[in-house]
Amino acid sequence: MTVTQSVSGTVADALEEGIRTRHLPAGCRIGTKTELLEQFNVAPATLNEALRILRERRIVIVKPGPKGGIFVADQPPLSRLALEIVDLKTQHKIDVNNAVEVLDGLDTQVMHDAVRCRTDQDVADLNALRTPLIEQWHTPSSEEVNWKLHRRIADITPNLMLRSFYQNLVDYILAEDTDPTLGVSGFDPTSDERLKIHLALIDVIIDQNDDRVEAVLHDHRMVKA
Repeated sequence: MTVTQSVSGTVADALEEGIRTRHLPAGCRIGTKTELLEQFNVAPATLNEALRILRERRIVIVKPGPKGGIFVADQPPLSRLALEIVDLKTQHKIDVNNAVEVLDGLDTQVMHDAVRCRTDQDVADLNALRTPLIEQWHTPSSEEVNWKLHRRIADITPNLMLRSFYQNLVDYILAEDTDPTLGVSGFDPTSDERLKIHLALIDVIIDQNDDRVEAVLHDHRMVKA
């Protein structure tokens, strides 16, 4: 990466952050190229590269002419969703517990899909996770192996949107590196009972026992109302 590319990326991020934090609507005029050059004190080539990055992200559009300039793009709903989540995170309005609650809501469909659609390879992979779960459950590695199981279960669903949402939430939880108890009084994530529940998740999928899904998930809920 060249210095110009590094600076242009910084400018692009700053412009995107400004749009998000000021909640600028689609069509809002950010300024002209001349105004932005003065604001960021960069070379024209650097600004042009920053604007190219933002156009690729569908954050801005550039309109030529006397009434032209840089405008906020009309972003697709999924892009707006991602930006809103980032904004809420920046404002400390959401945390890992919120993500876990969403996962708890998604678990039902993920598990039913896994029971219905699991293959012989899925069975082999889930069985292969039993030993690491048991051996590492009472160690500092328990959280990682636990979420590895959840990611693998989500791999089974044919609903790609569900899979993407679920696995990205798992990655977010792992990246935050927060208190494993999630601040829930009396919740011990490495208890023998929690281990039995996670092994039961594997059994339900392998046995394709759809009738047991709700009962196992009821026990599995991590964040209580």
